[in-house]
Amino acid sequence: MFRTTFHNTVTDPIPVNVDSKGVVDLLHDHSFLITMSPIVTRHSEVSRDPVTQKVTYDVWENLDLLPFGLWKYELRFTAAFENKADGVITHIEAPMGFQSKADYTVRGKQGFEESGAMELNEAIESSCSHIFRPFVEWTMVPVRRKMHAQIIARAHEMQHGIQS
Repeated sequence: MFRTTFHNTVTDPIPVNVDSKGVVDLLHDHSFLITMSPIVTRHSEVSRDPVTQKVTYDVWENLDLLPFGLWKYELRFTAAFENKADGVITHIEAPMGFQSKADYTVRGKQGFEESGAMELNEAIESSCSHIFRPFVEWTMVPVRRKMHAQIIARAHEMQHGIQS
């Protein structure tokens, strides 16, 4: 199958009442990021590189191949995380040749750095079969926007001592 590589960027503002350090702390919480997906059933750490601090996990998801749960499929893939001072870089390798690298960065809002406005920026590079690209792009950006909203909301809750 012919492979294609494509890029997407998802950027969301961080409200002024949310501490950007809390957002970075959540990006460093790999279990939190992995389990944000409702179809993830479990995950386990596979390896930890003492030099690069890269942590690799096996992740399992249950996919409904037919409506009403008539046929479920358990999918296992590998996800690696590399923390950085202002975020995290993730690498995913999934079946059927899907690969993705996402660079999450908490930064000053472009054009508004002087005001102290912050944003969560995610630069994504994906590679897969040409056939699957429309599906991947159609689902990826909306899912990532929901993830950003959950990360920012959880950072706000933690900052204000709200239990979820």
